[in-house]
Amino acid sequence: MPHIMLTQLNYLVKTFPYRSALWYKIYIVIQAYDIFRGYLSIRKNLSSPPANNRFPEQKCVIILLSHNRYRNMNLIVRSALHNNFVSRLIVSNSNREVKIGDWIKVQDPRLELIDETQPTQPGHRFVLAKKENGDYFLSVDDDIFMTPRQWANFFDCLVENPEIPHGLTGNDYQPGQISSNGSPFHQVTEVNQNTDTLIGAFAFTRQHLERLFQLATFLNLPDLSLVRNGEDILLSFAGLGKPQIHDLGPIWTCASNGLPGVALWQTHLDFWDERIRLFEATQTVRIAMDEPWKEETSTHSLRHE
Repeated sequence: MPHIMLTQLNYLVKTFPYRSALWYKIYIVIQAYDIFRGYLSIRKNLSSPPANNRFPEQKCVIILLSHNRYRNMNLIVRSALHNNFVSRLIVSNSNREVKIGDWIKVQDPRLELIDETQPTQPGHRFVLAKKENGDYFLSVDDDIFMTPRQWANFFDCLVENPEIPHGLTGNDYQPGQISSNGSPFHQVTEVNQNTDTLIGAFAFTRQHLERLFQLATFLNLPDLSLVRNGEDILLSFAGLGKPQIHDLGPIWTCASNGLPGVALWQTHLDFWDERIRLFEATQTVRIAMDEPWKEETSTHSLRHE
């Protein structure tokens, strides 16, 4: 059995003690099936020629972060690089007990592997993106496995509508209404619609990146590499409208995505309270930025006519 499959099944077994409801214990069988189906789908795509995306003249840079789930990275990288629109792919490993080159065996001149020497957090993805050339960027968390075709479709969504950031899963903020995760952030996925915040997967432009850093400055967040929780909120407010999520078909997610000690939202103290405070603060700052950003976009468009 492939190593990645054993890893996923091991994660799945570790979730069993946290399953209190009988239906959730039984549901583990369906999740095991989903692991096999997701793996076989990616393998099938990898054996086919690269997908033809709708904007072949456009290129993008992919930024991936790795910490606890370094065993997932080889397959994620292989799938992403099976696309001709990818100009560069950077993997930043923040786990100093791991050499990421021991786990990623892909040989490709577009690939750069970084073992960080200083502690970094999820916000570091945007610091890395800012250093790169290009206008388009994709980034997904290390618990999301997409097929090459899904990577291509995700990129197409961004190029087709670059005014807003794009994702696959979102949270709708509904104060006073508590969701199953115990917070006012209600998850939405497998639909095509606007949402309040993106989580897990991000497609954004150079302009979104510049605005994100403007928001960070106003919010007194001088070093995004140290932002552990909420960097996705900043990106979600960096467009001219609400971000949009897309249904790209079934997405295989790592069996550890709700596992305490691995999943950030299950591990980070005051995770949801922090997000509420940052969301409301960013929302206030964003209102003040509305007119300058619209004027900036209008000026940019005139220059290119």
